[in-house]
Amino acid sequence: MAKTHSKHIDFLVHDSTGTLRSIPVNSINGIGLEYEELDMTAFQDAITNSVLGHPRNQIEISGPWTTDAAATAGTLSGSHTILSALEGGSTPLSLDVQVGIGGAWQPGDPQFGLTADASNGYLCAAYTFDPSNMTYTARFVITGGAIVPEWGTAAET
Repeated sequence: MAKTHSKHIDFLVHDSTGTLRSIPVNSINGIGLEYEELDMTAFQDAITNSVLGHPRNQIEISGPWTTDAAATAGTLSGSHTILSALEGGSTPLSLDVQVGIGGAWQPGDPQFGLTADASNGYLCAAYTFDPSNMTYTARFVITGGAIVPEWGTAAET
């Protein structure tokens, strides 16, 4: 059974120029979709019946607050450098959470996210800085809704 470690998880998001940047992350609230459950129980049913509605996806991250310059792929960029320019924006962003198995992520390893287009992608709905411990928290939500983020094995663009 292949194993991984949280140090092999990479969080990438478009910066304000449309380039995917890797930023330092200590925690991610959970990766995947959550479907609303609609109650379809009839009076004569012996047990509650449900049908799944539309999925939700919200990704909250936190990590060290850094002001390093934007870096090329494979190198961490400053969290503040990237996130401060994205908060409250309306341009859909690509987002990719890459899970390296036993080492740094490579094509074929699991990843979750989506490649944005002009009307579908992620938005940075919140970005806060905690000076008491020099960390940030950011929350990303979906806009557009025609493209659903999904698990795959090829990097988003």
